[in-house]
Amino acid sequence: MKLVIQTQFKENYGAHDWDGKGECPQYWKFKGGETYVFANLIPNDVTRIQESGIPTLTRLIENRDESFEEYILDWSFEDNDAVVCDAWETPWQLEHINGEWIASRTQRSGEYTCWKQDISAIHEMFIMSPGGVRSGYKKEIEIESGEIFSYSDYHKHQKPVVETEYDGMEVVEPISASIH
Repeated sequence: MKLVIQTQFKENYGAHDWDGKGECPQYWKFKGGETYVFANLIPNDVTRIQESGIPTLTRLIENRDESFEEYILDWSFEDNDAVVCDAWETPWQLEHINGEWIASRTQRSGEYTCWKQDISAIHEMFIMSPGGVRSGYKKEIEIESGEIFSYSDYHKHQKPVVETEYDGMEVVEPISASIH
């Protein structure tokens, strides 16, 4: 069995131009959501999760401020081989390690990604903290050779890219000569 939690994101477009004074304008739009999966449960886990795990995970997932909200739409227990989201989505895998809830996922390059050609996977991980805070967030890029880079190190080694009015994107070679 596995626990499956589906969430909903909302964004308050009214907060974009708000100056922080008075009440924030309210213009909320639905913006997708996430799927969280805690797999390979035994019957005792199911009972424990129903009693105390759902309230704990709710406190760790749900988040709201003037401009953004994530809340749980639904949760259920499913068979481990059940499909729980659409093919273009990658659910967060949950683990409970040394008293902390860890969320991780690996997105593989494929039909539903539009990444640079050398990227084969993106790995993400964070510690779930109260109020939806993602502590210790880590993102790594895996390239076709199997090498793994931190997100920032990967981008430091890329050629700069600028947008053009003709074809959208163009690679720009670094200028080595100084202008007098």
